[in-house]
Amino acid sequence: MFEFIRKFPLSGINWKELWNAYRTFLSNSETGIVHILAAQRYSNWEAWSRARLLKQAKHLQGQLIHVNLSELSTLPSDTLGGRFAQHLLKARLDPNAFVDRFDDEDWFDQRAAVGHDLYHVVTGFDVSGAGEMGVAAFSLLQHWDLLNVFVLSFAPITAIKPGWTLSTLRNLWLGFRLGQRCKPIVGYAFEQNWDTPLSQVRQ
Repeated sequence: MFEFIRKFPLSGINWKELWNAYRTFLSNSETGIVHILAAQRYSNWEAWSRARLLKQAKHLQGQLIHVNLSELSTLPSDTLGGRFAQHLLKARLDPNAFVDRFDDEDWFDQRAAVGHDLYHVVTGFDVSGAGEMGVAAFSLLQHWDLLNVFVLSFAPITAIKPGWTLSTLRNLWLGFRLGQRCKPIVGYAFEQNWDTPLSQVRQ
């Protein structure tokens, strides 16, 4: 990672989009994420990270993660699919928003979009600000991407919120630890393991 940065010092980043990401993220996180994705799209950093992840997930090429919330809701709560359904319903998320806009050619981007909420389930972090810091720490150690560096740059702001200091620091430590120990999660076939016990998936 550090050798890569030495050779390609942040070249190709759209700095205007990066500024827009920082300007909008706290008031509208979805818009901020759109801007940071645009900022990194043609960077050497993104090309390096994407090539690395595509290699880890090459056996899943062309496969989309199809999410039938009604079916997943019938699975036991201790399975991957059952817990994922609970997560989506609690956060009031529509899984089809991640599925319908992609085709087989965009399989990797679709898996990445669905993957964020699956990472919440696998790691056990909630969707609070402190929980998002935990997922970002985990994802950074797995992906080494600019997106999660951007999200983690808000960790100090999150940590000073009343009642969040200890949980944010704990989640950062645990997220980094899990991310380092976990096998490449981008290559895990979630869609083939909905009925697998979550404890087994975590192993």
